[in-house]
Amino acid sequence: MNKILEGIKKHSKSFKAVEDLEPIIDEVGDARVVLLGESSHGTSEFYEIRAELSKRLIEEKGFKAICVEVDWPASYQVNRYIKGYDKTFSAPNQALQSFQRWPTWMWANEEISEFIEWIKDYNGKSQDSYPKNNVGFYPSGAVKFTISEMIGGFLQVQGGRLTINVQPLTHV
Repeated sequence: MNKILEGIKKHSKSFKAVEDLEPIIDEVGDARVVLLGESSHGTSEFYEIRAELSKRLIEEKGFKAICVEVDWPASYQVNRYIKGYDKTFSAPNQALQSFQRWPTWMWANEEISEFIEWIKDYNGKSQDSYPKNNVGFYPSGAVKFTISEMIGGFLQVQGGRLTINVQPLTHV
């Protein structure tokens, strides 16, 4: 047990405020993938810190993907909102209402809404005229969803007729 505690003490970084992110950013170095976790789901402070760290990774390290523990259909709607592909939603909280299953409260909350709007604004300032190169919001692949939820993302009833909503892969 002492070796575990020694390892934690040796490799842990003191963190009390957003300003203390610098050593963590430095530790990232040239890594292209960074995994962020939290010790609880639903704690506002963890969400705020994770968003601030993600912003720094996007701005300073060029990260282009936020991959999270979410259902595919819901993340697809948020991704389309932040990349400007879909004008259905006029605010991030509207796009986040796509989260209908667990963990709804993990994603459809104020902290995530503010982060989603920040990403949309960041993408809007991009000099890249090709939206697929902008920062995206994607599922990590670890969350299961039902076949009806998956199909529901593509099939829609309009005017009593079943239509297929197909988007080209360049819009992912």
